[in-house]
Amino acid sequence: MIDLGIIGGTGFYKFFDRAQELSVSTEYGDPSSPVTIAEWGGKTIGFLPRHGRNHQYLPHRVPYTANVAALRDLGAEQILGFNVVGSLSPEVGKGHFVLIDQFIDLTWGRDWSVFDRPGGAHADAAEPYCRRLRRQAIDSLAGSSEVVHPRATAVVINGPRFQTKAESKLYHSWGADVINMTQSTEASVARELELCYVNLSYCTDYGVISEDIAPESQDPPVVHRDVVAQFQRNLHRVEPMVRAVVEALKDDPKCRCRNALEGCWVQH
Repeated sequence: MIDLGIIGGTGFYKFFDRAQELSVSTEYGDPSSPVTIAEWGGKTIGFLPRHGRNHQYLPHRVPYTANVAALRDLGAEQILGFNVVGSLSPEVGKGHFVLIDQFIDLTWGRDWSVFDRPGGAHADAAEPYCRRLRRQAIDSLAGSSEVVHPRATAVVINGPRFQTKAESKLYHSWGADVINMTQSTEASVARELELCYVNLSYCTDYGVISEDIAPESQDPPVVHRDVVAQFQRNLHRVEPMVRAVVEALKDDPKCRCRNALEGCWVQH
């Protein structure tokens, strides 16, 4: 039914005209909301707001497995995850776009794997994002007037609280570029379900260590309303970037992601 799944924030609803909603239930439970079906970027897409229509699911309570499975059950074999992130690096500025290629997962206790019963597989996550889709996404944004970072490492914290200054300075010392609360879980579930997954992120803030990485900004430590306001003010910049990526993503049934669990299954 759909060519591509998109998981993002509630602001994405503004991007879809003549959209319809479809309720879906999966073997892993119900997703965060009905799936919005729309023609967009030359494709039939299925959109899910990861936190629910009214942002009722905080990051540690998002039904990640059901969200990814719902898009798969509607026919998507490729998923674009869109995130807002905070910067941990002087190189990643507020307002920049980032194509994450690695993450450091510090989450715990959440709905993070489809393998929660006897058996299963140890999924390979050396390169947790689809290399083929990443190439297409990078190429699609190469001519943009926006600043786009083609590689970045994200630290993914559990939330729902923001990080302390001490934590952020530690993550910065690790060489991480950005911070977020959802990215790794979504990518991991997609890999376990052998789907192609790529990420595009928009940097809304300098976290809580602006005085260290962007002293010229004079920004105070970030709070949630700042993230929301910055994203809403820049939807007009986000929309063409996401659309460009959506238009560029081409399917390939032979992609290595479709056999990602080969050799990974636990033998009894």
